Amino acid sequence: MSIKNQTNLQQLIVMIGLILFGTIGRYVLFGMGLQPFPNFEVIMVVTFLAVMIMRSPLVLVVPLVSMIGSDLLIGNPIFVGNQMNRIVLFTYSGFAIIALITLFNKDRLWSGLGQLRLKTVGLTAGLGVGFVLLYDVWTNLGWWYLMYPHDAPSIVVVFTAGLPFMVYHMISGVVTFVAIAVPVLVYVTRKNKNIQPFKIKMIHKVPAVLLVLGLVALSFTGTAMKIPEKSEIWLEKSDQTSVRITIVGDGWTISDNLVAYKEDTAFSLLERCSVKNRFSLKTTYYAQFDSTLIDSINNTAGGTDGKYWQYYVNDQLPNVGADKCLISNGDSVRWSFEVPTN
Repeated sequence: MSIKNQTNLQQLIVMIGLILFGTIGRYVLFGMGLQPFPNFEVIMVVTFLAVMIMRSPLVLVVPLVSMIGSDLLIGNPIFVGNQMNRIVLFTYSGFAIIALITLFNKDRLWSGLGQLRLKTVGLTAGLGVGFVLLYDVWTNLGWWYLMYPHDAPSIVVVFTAGLPFMVYHMISGVVTFVAIAVPVLVYVTRKNKNIQPFKIKMIHKVPAVLLVLGLVALSFTGTAMKIPEKSEIWLEKSDQTSVRITIVGDGWTISDNLVAYKEDTAFSLLERCSVKNRFSLKTTYYAQFDSTLIDSINNTAGGTDGKYWQYYVNDQLPNVGADKCLISNGDSVRWSFEVPTN
């Protein structure tokens, strides 16, 4: 095998490895609920490493394939029925923007990375924070554009509500970039210099630029604002193919549809709904009862005026705790802040 073919094979193996790491990592952390804290993810560091290590500017497909693959594994709806599900275009294009910025600065970044020094660790951690901050600003802009009135007060509300998630995400950036990116870049520099990137000519960066511009354009126009037809590949979300969840508090209501999977319960769906819709959820697990009770939802705590959180499935009051009540697609779950009846 020629050196060129051997190098191309190494590049292909690296790309597949990064895609698998990103896809499985996101599924395990988010899909299986193993995040040590909210918004802990590995796609950002995979995006960075793919561009730094790979030779082709088309490595921008690494985060995109990782996101699509993990979304399919998790069961996240895409382009189905309402504006919130179309936020995926902003999440996908957000990672593509980060990849493009890295691509245009990779030569400069390599000059400061690749050696196990305190300065390298600090620079890498800073990149993690900076990339996350840029990504979160972009996706928050997407939330505002797709789901809120296009005025200044609304954008302030969106960014204020997203601030806690942004802080957690920046912590994730520091942890993953230091724990993953630093060792990988040092290893590539010391042991595998033949897969270090060479200078990419400006003309070869054009496909990457066009890809990112296309995703950005789609985020604001085209399919982002189009309600899919039933004949399209993406199925229309309905109450028959998902679970309708409604949360009724004092003067406020949150409604959504979530796809139920095997072993999903009224409680697990409530947890997923809280992450998706960005509202707080506080619970307490009682070992003596082997049950989890709801303390508060959306900052509305039980015990206020004698009211507590109660749930209903298909308008019936279950005789088991929410974490033991299995839910299937087609069911409706309603959480109500009310005074318990005897």
